[in-house]
Amino acid sequence: MKKPWTVAIIQARYGSSRLRGKVMADIAGRPMFWHAWARASAARMVDLAVVATSNTPADDVVAAYCEAQNIPCYRGSEKDVLDRFYFCARHFDAEVVVRMTADCPLADSAVIDEVCEAFLRTGVDYACNCVRYTYPDGLDVEVFSHEALGNAWGNATEPLHREHVTPYIRFGNSFSHYCVEDSQDNSHLRFTVDVAEDLDFVRRVYGFFHPRLDFSYREVLDCLSKHSELTEINKAMVTNEGYYMNIYDNASGAPVQPRSMEQSEVWLARARQVIPGCAQTFSKGYTQHVRGVSPLFLSEGKGSHVRDVDGNDYVDYIQGLLPNILGYANEEVDAAVAGRISRGHSFSLPHPLEVELAERLCRIIPCAEMVRFGKNGSDATAGAVRAARAFTGRERIACCGYHGWQDWYIGSTTRRKGVPGAVQELTDRFAYNDLESLDRCLLAHPGEYAAVIMEPFNFTEPAPGFLEGVRALAHKHGALLIFDEICVGFHFGLGGAQKLFGVIPDLATFGKAMGNGYPISCIVGRRDVMAVFEEIFFSFTFAGEVASMAAAMKVLDILERGGVIERIAANGKRLQDGFNVMAARAGLGSRLCCVGRPSWSLIRFMEDDGGDSALLRTLFQQEMAKRGILIISSHNVCAALTEADIEKTLAVYAEVFKLIRGWVDAGNLELRLEGPIIQPVFKVR
Repeated sequence: MKKPWTVAIIQARYGSSRLRGKVMADIAGRPMFWHAWARASAARMVDLAVVATSNTPADDVVAAYCEAQNIPCYRGSEKDVLDRFYFCARHFDAEVVVRMTADCPLADSAVIDEVCEAFLRTGVDYACNCVRYTYPDGLDVEVFSHEALGNAWGNATEPLHREHVTPYIRFGNSFSHYCVEDSQDNSHLRFTVDVAEDLDFVRRVYGFFHPRLDFSYREVLDCLSKHSELTEINKAMVTNEGYYMNIYDNASGAPVQPRSMEQSEVWLARARQVIPGCAQTFSKGYTQHVRGVSPLFLSEGKGSHVRDVDGNDYVDYIQGLLPNILGYANEEVDAAVAGRISRGHSFSLPHPLEVELAERLCRIIPCAEMVRFGKNGSDATAGAVRAARAFTGRERIACCGYHGWQDWYIGSTTRRKGVPGAVQELTDRFAYNDLESLDRCLLAHPGEYAAVIMEPFNFTEPAPGFLEGVRALAHKHGALLIFDEICVGFHFGLGGAQKLFGVIPDLATFGKAMGNGYPISCIVGRRDVMAVFEEIFFSFTFAGEVASMAAAMKVLDILERGGVIERIAANGKRLQDGFNVMAARAGLGSRLCCVGRPSWSLIRFMEDDGGDSALLRTLFQQEMAKRGILIISSHNVCAALTEADIEKTLAVYAEVFKLIRGWVDAGNLELRLEGPIIQPVFKVR
C-alpha cells in the first residue's frame, strides 16, 4: 500500500498573549519556529513540512522569514485556526496531516515518525502522544486524516474548537483514536515555550549541544540527568495552561435552570417513612446535596456516568464514595462475579479463592505476610485495632484521619452519641505532619497505647521524615503502627501508600477500590501480629463470601496489566490543573483550589480569611449538578472517565467559576442558594 502524502503543518503566530513574539525568539541563531519546522522536516514519515501563520500584519515577519529561507508557508485566519489548517492542508494536497506548534523547538523527528506509523498501523482517524502525557510537554504530535480535518472544519462551531484545531476530533464520538505512550513517564518535564522561563530553559539546552541542532529527545534526557538544575527553571509551569484559560474565556457564565427532581422528591418522601436518615450512609444522604437541584436517588450507572430516578444523566466524580476505581458495571469484573455466583458464593466451609486472594495480596502489599477479610472499611480498621490490643495487652489508641463507624473511633468525633464514655476515653487524636502532637499524646499515657493508626496519605503530602518518625515513635512506646489505606489503597499504586513512601507498617487495612464496588476489605500485616486472629473474635457470616473475592481478583488482574493507574493519574491531573488555572483566571484562586495528588484530589472552598466556606461549597455543588456533573468535594477519578467527560467537566467548571465570580462581585452569594447550605457530617481532615 502506497504511503499517503503526509504534510506536517507548523502552527506559528507572532502575537502570543503570554510571550509576544516568541515564534521569532532567537534560539542558537535561528527563530524558534524554524527549529520546529526543521525537526518536522527531518522525520522520515513526513513528505513536506510547512508553516501556517495568520494573514494579520503582525505575522508579516514570519511570512517574510519563510520566503527568505524557502520554507513553504500558508497564511490564513488569525483566530479561526481550524480554518487556517484546513485550507493549508488543501493548498499542499495533504492526505495526512501532522499538527505541531511553533513553540515546540525540541520536537523529535523519531517521535513524529512513531506517531505517524501508529496512525497508519491502526487505521484510526486521529493518533497522538498527548491524550495521556508520557512524553514531556513540548513533544506533542497529532496526526489525522484530511477527511477528519474536513469533518471538523465543516461541523465544529464552538470558538474553542475553531481556535485549537483538534478538540472536535479528539473528543468527538464519531472519530477513532490512538495514543502513543513513551516507555517511561517523562510528563513532568517541560520542553514547550509559553513563558520567559521556558525560553530560558530551551536556550540553555541548545547551549549544551552547540553547534549541533539535530540532537534527539533521548540526548536531552541524558543531558538533564547530568544537569538536573535545568529542570528547576520552568518546573512551576502548568501543562496546557493556555488551553484552560481559553476554555474559561469562551465560557458564557450564564445561569441555567435546574433539571426535574420530581421523582427524587417522591422517593425521599417514601424513604422518610421507613429509613432513618433516608440513606444507609451519611455522605450519600440528602443533607449532603442541594435539595431541588441535585439528584437524591440514582437508578443506574455505567462507567463514569450515572442516571437519577428522573432520567437525568451525570458524569460522576463520587463513584460510590471511591470504590469504583474502574467505573460502574465494569464488564470484566461483573462477568467474574456472575461466573462465581452461578456456582455459589457464600459457602459452609472456606473456599480456595480465599487462599488464592490472600496469597496474591501478600505478594503485592509490602507489609502483608497474612490476611483476613472483611466486608467494609470499618470491619478492617476495627479488626486491626482489636488485634493490636490483643497483641500488646494495652487498650489506648492514637489515631489520625478517618477510620470508620465503629465505637473505638467514632467516639473520638462529634458523632459520638451512643458510644460509652469509657470507650471514648481510650482513643486520642493527633495531627498529621506534626510529630510533636503524637509524642505528646503517647507521653500523656506512657505504656498504655496498643497502636498508632493513621491514614498515611490523603490530600496532604507527608513532610520529609514524618511517616518514618511516626513509626519510630510508635515502636519507641511499644505500640504497633497501623496504616489505614482504605481510601488510598490501589489508587496510587498496587502496593499502596506504604510502597509509595517506603514506610512499612505492622498492620494495614485495604478496601473500597479492592472490589470495584463489591463489598470486600482486608487486614494485612506481620505474621506474629496476624496470628492473634486465631484467638480474638473477628468472625462474621459473610467475611468469606467469594463473589466479592472474585471481583477483587479481577480488579487486580486489570490493575496488574498496567495503564489503569497511570490513566487515572493523567486524567486527574488535567482536572486538577484545569480547575486551578480557571479558578485563578476567574480571580477565585484564594477561594477555590484543588489540592492533593491527581488520582484523588480535594477541592477546598474558602472564605476570604482562609476558613472553610460551606456557602461556596453549596453553590458550587448546586451549579455543577444543574449542568450534569455529580460531585461533592473531591475528584474520585475512575478509569472509565473519557476524553469527552473531562472536556465537559472543564467546560462546566469554567461556566460555574464565571457565574460565581459575578455573584461575588455583586455581593449577594446567599441569595443565589436554591436549597439549604450543606454541612459536613463531621470534620475529619
